[in-house]
Amino acid sequence: MKKLAFIVALMSMSSVAMADLSATCKTYFDKIDTLVKSIPDDAATKQQTDLIKQNLEAGKQQVAALPESQQDNACKQGEEVLKQMEAALSNAKK
Repeated sequence: MKKLAFIVALMSMSSVAMADLSATCKTYFDKIDTLVKSIPDDAATKQQTDLIKQNLEAGKQQVAALPESQQDNACKQGEEVLKQMEAALSNAKK
């Protein structure tokens, strides 16, 4: 559940098609897409996963609407938060 909540938070920080995104943002959203795909596809998580996917697409659209320099800033911040979350999850598993 914490992982799902974190993904939603990441996406809210994050803009339409991947072609409209800076290279930094493409990399960032690829990582987020991979993370979303790793969520188990079962009845318990379906509603939340669907919401996450909708928010991810909305986030891409919002970031794509920004100038490239602002896209890079937003996505770099998101990547930093993602790294921190990955480190926290790694430590929690130990």
